[in-house]
Amino acid sequence: MSFLGETSSQTITNSRLAFIFPNGSITHNQTGVYFQSPTPTPMRVPNNCSLDTLKRRMHNTLQLTNDQLVDEIYYRQPFIDVGQQYFFQSLQLKNDDVYTMLMCNEQYSCVGPIKLSCTIIRTYAILNLL
Repeated sequence: MSFLGETSSQTITNSRLAFIFPNGSITHNQTGVYFQSPTPTPMRVPNNCSLDTLKRRMHNTLQLTNDQLVDEIYYRQPFIDVGQQYFFQSLQLKNDDVYTMLMCNEQYSCVGPIKLSCTIIRTYAILNLL
């Protein structure tokens, strides 16, 4: 199965399923953080993905225009507490955190696909700040 923004050579075995929650909200409940947006968008994240590649793939998958950028990306990271219950915390992805996210998703594969919340900004807004 291929999603928008993927090449035909992309395979399920060398990537992870993810859902993007663009400009969504991050809320807290009894199991930690929860991402919400009107329509989560599916995409696949290659196993050897860098932060720049992830941002480009998200940009293409979300069909953003040239004046829009994926700015901050947050990962809904699972962990197990001392009572063996799953909880989730929000981890802002920077540099090598994409590798951490992929390894964590492999380790906790029972919690489902990767969930990413991101903010979309317009480049002209950045230029106005300078």
